[in-house]
This record gives sequence, structure tokens and C-alpha cells, in this order.
Amino acid sequence: MAGKDLRTLIRVHKFELDEKQRKLGNLLRFEQALQNRKILLAKRFIEEEQAANTSPVAAITFGAYVDWHIEENKRVDRAIEETRQEILLMRDEIIEAYQELKTLEITQDNRDKRELAELERKTNAMLDEIGLTLHRRRQEQEKEESAQEEKMS
Repeated sequence: MAGKDLRTLIRVHKFELDEKQRKLGNLLRFEQALQNRKILLAKRFIEEEQAANTSPVAAITFGAYVDWHIEENKRVDRAIEETRQEILLMRDEIIEAYQELKTLEITQDNRDKRELAELERKTNAMLDEIGLTLHRRRQEQEKEESAQEEKMS
């Protein structure tokens, strides 16, 4: 029964580890999306700058765009940094969850090996007992046969 309970616990830990790995995958994808956003902002800045250089109307609004661009870049940088911190924490949680899972699996393997060794020991003891019983019966039968032969002779 205790072995079965440990197997259930192992399944729960595997599920939790899988969930943490999925979360890490989501965080990594989000970080990549933020990196892509930075690239897009840089390209867009170049386009806006070129438009401001060629058009006096665009040049008027370029200052406001630059202010927005700087703030947006800061916001994206903060989001990237926060996401990287979450990624580091999630990796630590995954390492810890994996170690706990491996500990449980090793413990269960050891229990299984002990149970198997105990079963083999009991089986061998039972087979030895059967062998001894058969040997005694054969000896008794041989004694009876030799006693009958002596009576007949």
C-alpha cells in the first residue's frame, strides 16, 4: 500500500514538473515576443526619422514620437528584465521539482527491489522446504522398501 501511495505521489510530482516546464516555455516565448517588439520599435524609429527628414509636417510630430519611443523602449526593457527574473525563478523551481521527483523515483525503485528480494527469499525458503519434505519422504519410502525387502528375504 505504501508503494502505491508513493507511485501516486510520483505521478503528482511529474504533473507539477510538466506544468512548470509549460510555464517556462510560455515565459521564454513571451521574452522572445518582447525582443521582437524591440526590433520592431527600432525599425519603426528609423522609418519615422526618415519621414521626418523628408517631410516638414512629419518633422513637427517627430519630437512627440521620440518621447513615446523612449518611454516604450523603457517599458519593454523593464518587461524583458522582469520576464528574465521569472525565467530564472522558474528554472530554479524546475530543478527543485526534478530533484524531488528523482528522489521519489529512486526511493520507489529501492522499495521495489527490497520487495522483490523479500519475495525471492520467501520463494526460495518455500522451495527449500518443499525439497526437504520430498527428500524426507523419499528416505522414508526407501526405508520402508528396504524393511519390506528384509522381511521378504
